[in-house]
This record gives sequence, structure tokens and C-alpha cells, in this order.
Amino acid sequence: MNPTPPTALERSLAPRGTAWYYATMHLDAGVRLNVLTLQAWWRAVSAIPREVSDDGVAAAKLAWWRAQLGQSVEGTAEHPLLRALQPALQRQALALPLLLRALDHVDASLRQSRWLDAGAVDAHLDAGPGSIARATALLSGTPAVPDPAWADAMGVALARVAMLRDLGRSLRLGIVPLPVNLLAAHDVKARTLLERERSAAVRALLGTVATQALQALDAARAVRPSAVGAVRPAVRIAAALERIARAQLRELQQAEDALLEQRITLPPLRLLWEAWRGQRSA
Repeated sequence: MNPTPPTALERSLAPRGTAWYYATMHLDAGVRLNVLTLQAWWRAVSAIPREVSDDGVAAAKLAWWRAQLGQSVEGTAEHPLLRALQPALQRQALALPLLLRALDHVDASLRQSRWLDAGAVDAHLDAGPGSIARATALLSGTPAVPDPAWADAMGVALARVAMLRDLGRSLRLGIVPLPVNLLAAHDVKARTLLERERSAAVRALLGTVATQALQALDAARAVRPSAVGAVRPAVRIAAALERIARAQLRELQQAEDALLEQRITLPPLRLLWEAWRGQRSA
């Protein structure tokens, strides 16, 4: 592997020791900067439901970001992240609607903390992480034709793993991201999770969530194209992140209900190893 040395800006967008830092090391400097800037933007906007408790302030922030996206296409964005993304968004017009759709996902997260079933969860994740994954593919050079729907599937699958990893944090914020009907099937009340009570039923529930996340990763891999031609950069990113997610998921499965209290992550050397193996397999 011959990675492009990261610039200081790139290190600030994806610090060493994060999955995106290692998953994008193979990219050309310009493409990597666009991809990492997009991810930094997504982290900033997706954090609004967690970090802003006042509904009016949160709505105002989202409205400001929407206006900033429009200005980025005109070349007049004020925020440094969108100023950096302006050239890429102007070249790839299809990316902007995806970013606007991702803001719709954030808006829905502000208004809703429960989802009825797996289909509702997947639709919610598709609007956010799925849209960002497709935008990432486009900004990495993937052509819009044929439709890169494989990226959406991978974005949703990766988000399912992240949802399980971050479950403890979500519960502390009063959010139960797991489907209502899945809790009912395991006879687990939302209050039980919110109070982080451990039991055999909770462990069985978390085991089912992990299995569904693994199935989503398998389905996304099945539709992922070969890493040839213009799609090669995006496919190698996806392969690296998928490999990392599988390793993460194994750790979460071993932790069982301990993940209600702690956020379990992989150490940097493990991330580097899994990313390298994923890219080699693409």
C-alpha cells in the first residue's frame, strides 16, 4: 500500500486513528480532501440533534445549513467546509440534492426518536447515511450512470453497525433507535433500555440487531461493483469501511449488553490493518 501523505487540513478533517483516516489513504490528495471535507460536514450537521436541546435553535441551524448549501453552488458559501467543497459541488451537480436530503434526515431526527419497524429505520438511514455514501461515491469520481445505488446500501449497512456501537449514547439522550416491533418481539420495553437494565431478553434483542447489521453488510457487498475504472476509488473506500465495520461488529457481539454502558471502538492499528485488508480484497 502506498498511501498519499495526509496534509494538516486532512488530519484535522479526519484525525489519525479514525476509520475515515485509514479508509481514504489510497486516494489522490484532491479527491481525499473532498471526501474528508464532506464527512466533516456530515459530522457537524448530524450532531445537531445530540448537541442542541432547543428545538427553535436546532431548526434555525438546519435552515442556515440549507442556505449555505445553495450558496456553495453559487460560490458564495460562508462556512469553511462548504467553501472547500464548492468546486466539487459545482462540478458534480447531483451531489447537492443528496446533501439536502441528508438535512431532511437530520430534521426527522429532531422530530422523531422512535421508528415502527426495520423498514422505517432503513428509510431513515437511507435519507442520511445512504445519501452521504452516494455523494461520497460521486465526489470520488463514480459516474452517475449507471445509478450508484450500491453506495446507498453500503451507507445504510455501515449506519446499522454505528447505531449499535452508539446505542449507549443514544439511550442517554432519551433516543431508542431500535424498531418498536423488534422490542415487542423480544418483550423488551423502551424504558428497560433507557434505564440500561441488563437481562437475557436484552441480550437476545441486541444479538438480533447485530445479526441484522451483518445481513445488511452482506447484502451491500453483494451489489458492490468491481473496483475497476472510475468507480475504483469509491469501491475501495467502501471495501475498507465494510471490513472495519465487520471487525467492529464482532467486538460488539462479544460485548453483549455491556454496550448499553460503553462505546466500544477499535484501536488505530486494528483500523489500519482492517482498512488495508479491505482495500486489498476490493
